[in-house]
This record gives sequence, C-alpha cells and structure tokens, in this order.
Amino acid sequence: MNEQYATPTLRQVLTQQKLPVPCRASAAASRNTIGWTWPDLEVAVWDEFNLANLNESYGHILALEVQRPYPRADQLLQGLATNSAADVKELIGWNDGLLRPVLERAKSHLGLYPGTVLHHVHSTADQSVIAKLRNVRQRLTVDHIIGLDDFPIQNLVVGLGRPSRKWSGGTLANQIQSGSVTGELLWPVRQLANICDKAGTRYGYIQTDEELVVFCYSKRGAGWKAAFMPIPWSRHGAEVLTSDLALWWLCMLAMSPSHHRAVTNEEDMVKINDWDLVYQDHLGGWVRRHRYSNFEEPADPPPPPTYETPSPGNQAAFEAGVGLHANKWFDIGNSFDLDYNCMLTHPEADLGPH
Repeated sequence: MNEQYATPTLRQVLTQQKLPVPCRASAAASRNTIGWTWPDLEVAVWDEFNLANLNESYGHILALEVQRPYPRADQLLQGLATNSAADVKELIGWNDGLLRPVLERAKSHLGLYPGTVLHHVHSTADQSVIAKLRNVRQRLTVDHIIGLDDFPIQNLVVGLGRPSRKWSGGTLANQIQSGSVTGELLWPVRQLANICDKAGTRYGYIQTDEELVVFCYSKRGAGWKAAFMPIPWSRHGAEVLTSDLALWWLCMLAMSPSHHRAVTNEEDMVKINDWDLVYQDHLGGWVRRHRYSNFEEPADPPPPPTYETPSPGNQAAFEAGVGLHANKWFDIGNSFDLDYNCMLTHPEADLGPH
C-alpha cells in the first residue's frame, strides 16, 4: 500500500500488492480427499463475476474510507511459503484478518443487520484453532467461516485451503474449455459443495498459494451446479479484480438483505448482474436498482407498450378491433338497449313510449 494514502478507501485496501507464496509442498501427497456422499455436480465458469459488474453494483461502497487499522500485505506476508498443506491456512488467516475491518465498514454504511455482529473463525496452521460450523454436529473439515452471530446461526461464506500442487481452479477452467474434466479436480469442488449444503449457503471459496477461487452453487435437475471464477493471488491495483476484492464481493452478495443465500434451483436464482427498473415518486423519474446492493441510478423510462394495428385484410379481426365489436355495448352477441345508448349520446332526445 502506498504511503500517500493516509486514510485509504476500501478499494485501496482490497487491491494491495501481495508477495508471491512459493509452494514447496511435497508432490507425493497430491491426491485430494474423497467423499462418496458429496453432491454430484457439473461445473461452469462464472462469467458474470467480473470487475465491470462489481464496479456497477458496489463501486460506490468501495469508495468509502477505512478508518480502522487494516492488515498490510507488505508487513504480514513476508517470508510465507507452503511447505505443507497446512501452510495454506496462513493465507486463509490473511483473508480473515483483512475481511474483518472492510466488511464491517460496508455493513455499517449500508445499515445491514443492525445490532448483529459478524462472526469470523479460521483454522490455524498449528491447529491451535479449528473452525467448526456451529449448526452442524458431525465433524466437517472447513478452514474458514464468515457468518452473522445470530440465532439461528447464519453462515455467509465458507472456505477451504489446498496447495496448488493438489488443486488448481485455473486448470479446471482450462479442462472445461477442452471438454475433458478429470475427477481428481472435482473432488475439492464436491467437498466444498457438501460444506455449503451443511452451512446453508451457496457461497464458498478455495484458497491455494496461487489463486483464490470463488464458488456459487445451485441445484440443477437431480444434481448440483458449481459456477466458479479463479482469481490469481498476484493481481493487484484498482484496475483489476484481485483475490481480496473477489472474496469481499462474495461476502457482500451473501449479506444482501434482498435475497436469501441458500442453495436453490438454478432457475430461481437472481443473477449478480440483474437490475430492476423502478419509478420513484420522490425523484419524479425512473431509476434502475441493483437486485443485491439496492444501488440506484437514473434510468430512461421503459418503452411504451407496442400497439399492433389490426390487419384490414382479416375482416373478422379488423371488426373486432375497430368496428362495432370493439365496444361491448355494440357487441351483437350480447343484448343491449339502443334507447339507453341514444340517451347517453343525445340526452335532449325524447324517444317517447314504445
């Protein structure tokens, strides 16, 4: 972080340059954990998860200043390396520490869940702390939990750590493009799906020493679908979507008061780039409102309904649309009173007795 930022913005805090983390974990233990009861799923790249959509919907929040002390990448990430799978938890510890002040700043500004505090816990490399879902009794491996400290507990986002020698979201995306996805790469995705299912949230992530991969799960037919986007750890600067920015955005989507975060059918989910067109009386005009952030901006009014002139070539349709049949008073198929209609149009007329 440049020293010129005496009071940095959320965006500046979330786009710090982070030092590379060498992976020295043994290649011998390269197999991933397997769970035969985990959800079967298909995978797809989450194309809507990009910087343009983030800037449109939450850019105004990223311009807020951060008054509280925040973690500095140039101080806390010095000398980190993944010598074993457990060492990835050091990077998850970075995620946890960075999210605390920036999520609280955004939550407070937007007035989200007043009186309810955020709950953060992550497993440490030395196992002095082991994250556990408070609403799940059985032992379940999870490395990071972000939620609302409420009853019942509301989990927002859950995370797993993996060395890059065991798993890579970028490789998974490349395999999707080539049309051949190996089962070994799907096991961590299915494991995270199982955690999300138990936690009651569709949002999760996998952290490696090379990237952070965000996930949004949904149900599709008899199985599940995992939409994902890998974000390189090395990205930095306000012009790109960094891993820290991506994780913050994922948490903001999960905190949206307008939509639940449970895993649901794909067709029932609101896309993260969906907007509503709304007329605001107090503004005297139309605005478009983002479905998650509720951010509003002026918009053009909707186009008028399309008027279709009945075709004169179709006599029946023409008469129904513009002839006597266009008014139910003159509908020959119904009874009507000519005298009554005459009185309406010529009240001075004396029709006399029949």
